[in-house]
Amino acid sequence: MGQTVLVLEDDADIAQLLCLHLKVLGHDVHRGSSLKEGYRILKEQSIDAVVIDRGLKDGDGISLCHELRRQQRGIPIMMLTAMDSESDMVEGFESGADDYMAKPFSVIEFQARTRALLRRVVHQEWDESERQKKQTADEISDSKPQSNGTSYDITPQLMFEHLEICPDTHIVRLDGQQIDLTPTEFSLLCCLAKRPERVFSKDELLSRVWNTDYDGYRHTVCCAVNRLRGKLERDPDMPKYIHTVWGVGYKFREAMTHAS
Repeated sequence: MGQTVLVLEDDADIAQLLCLHLKVLGHDVHRGSSLKEGYRILKEQSIDAVVIDRGLKDGDGISLCHELRRQQRGIPIMMLTAMDSESDMVEGFESGADDYMAKPFSVIEFQARTRALLRRVVHQEWDESERQKKQTADEISDSKPQSNGTSYDITPQLMFEHLEICPDTHIVRLDGQQIDLTPTEFSLLCCLAKRPERVFSKDELLSRVWNTDYDGYRHTVCCAVNRLRGKLERDPDMPKYIHTVWGVGYKFREAMTHAS
């Protein structure tokens, strides 16, 4: 079953091409050419993912990314841009975009990245369904006597010094303060934190977090790690939690204190 994608692109030829290939992949598409249209469509329609040009005629697409993340909406976002410098890419990821493609790009690359982006929609829907099932089970458990010994499968919280990760509720607290993470950032953190000291290669993280083996995504891993460090680490240049293993990948390096 296809998802519903919002395409915001003010170049009519590019927009038409993007919509065509999204429809070929089986998705429904809503199209706009400005931030104003984007906000209207997001308000009126149920959107599963957004493909947005950074340079729209009425503003920077980054502002829409910031607004969606401010609203704590976990809609996957792919940003398109003619600006391909490393600083531009980092700014795009830091705004909350899940992927960043520099123009021009090939149809094959766009389709590969889109498939990976939208696979996460399915996983998020499954996670939400599982959380609702567990919540219902908890409510049933609370309303009945507990003498029957019934127990329900609740994912243990991950507790570290100063850091608390709640997989079932997608909540992360640092020094008791809740940290806002995008769905990708949260999945990346959980992947690393569930196996402290285990080194994950970029390809492994691509497979586990982004559900893709497309090697053109490797820069996305680096940017996502840097963005996550910026939110968790007091000094991102001297990280306490997420460490680089040069030539190999990344690992979570903090002794677990307890799990509840």
